[in-house]
Amino acid sequence: MKHWGRWLWNEDQKYLVKSMHEAYERIKEDLGKDAIIISSRKVRAEGLKGLLGVKMIEVTAALEKDSGIDVYDDLKKINGLKQELTDMKFMLKKLLNSSVPNPEPINKWKKVLEDLEFNSMVIEELIQGITETFGEDFPHNENIIQEALIARLARIFEEADEKPKGKGKIFAFVGPTGVGKTTTLAKLAAHYIFEQNKKVGLVTIDTYRIGAVEQLKIYGDILGIDVDVVYTADQLKQVMEKHRDKDVVLIDTAGRSPFNSMRLSELRAFLETIDNLETYLVLSCTTKSRDLDRIIAEYQILNYTQLIFTKVDETHYLGPIANTVHKVKKPVAYITNGQSVPDDIEAAEPYKLAKMILKSGVADGSGF
Repeated sequence: MKHWGRWLWNEDQKYLVKSMHEAYERIKEDLGKDAIIISSRKVRAEGLKGLLGVKMIEVTAALEKDSGIDVYDDLKKINGLKQELTDMKFMLKKLLNSSVPNPEPINKWKKVLEDLEFNSMVIEELIQGITETFGEDFPHNENIIQEALIARLARIFEEADEKPKGKGKIFAFVGPTGVGKTTTLAKLAAHYIFEQNKKVGLVTIDTYRIGAVEQLKIYGDILGIDVDVVYTADQLKQVMEKHRDKDVVLIDTAGRSPFNSMRLSELRAFLETIDNLETYLVLSCTTKSRDLDRIIAEYQILNYTQLIFTKVDETHYLGPIANTVHKVKKPVAYITNGQSVPDDIEAAEPYKLAKMILKSGVADGSGF
């Protein structure tokens, strides 16, 4: 069935448009806010007598809820199967170890881990690790037990701490609203400029939030660099060409709700135009554990490569950092512990991160 500038193909709809902005408007008008963009590619429309015509963009969209088809169904099935196997292995280990009572000091530290909001799977992995280390000669010195737990937790971070190779020049900051993406970006920009003497480019595609552009421009003025404001995916690609001489380019994005797949698809359409992109998923330590689980699952559409945790100074319950890394197997690049720019940001070295988390609930513990 053919329509003006649009074809229906199976359960998807294809649009021939001149810009991504036009595509967004037409998709929202036809399919509503729950639609998602599946793909986009440049094509040439047919000209007179079959000759090649003007350049156009072919965008494929689908209505996830109404069609009954989940675009990412295969990926979700695979991830679900992996999770089931992981849960089965965890329950088997727990069953095998249930007949052997834990030494009393371990029970105490298990309660500490629960209070810090570690999930049961991570707790069992930590406890099993140190019981296997000490065997029958289990110490009753709490400092020794704490150091053993720190070392075991650091291993979880080290196992995920494989930075992507061949990347590192262009960084995009994505995440929900209110987690501190723009402030974190400004802190890293200041670090690159003042401490590493790098040439930095600042770009924002956050044109939805009132005052977002002005906020980043204020930081740009302080740092002595301009800010490029981008409205379309094509503009973003052009701006990247402009910044080819820069050592580092930092891209700010609008906060996206994990419940709005249309908005996440829009953002993906922007970011997929950039080669060798490193994407930071910025998360707040004050976010509820269940919400964190939803965010890390839904944001997989953006292929984030590393994590940044903000607001570690606003809570003592830092176990969800470990839970998240254990689940997604992505490294933590930085943590932030305040609003001061360019201060209040630290590189997340695995041992220091583990020490900070485990001591966050101890009265005499110190952070980073």
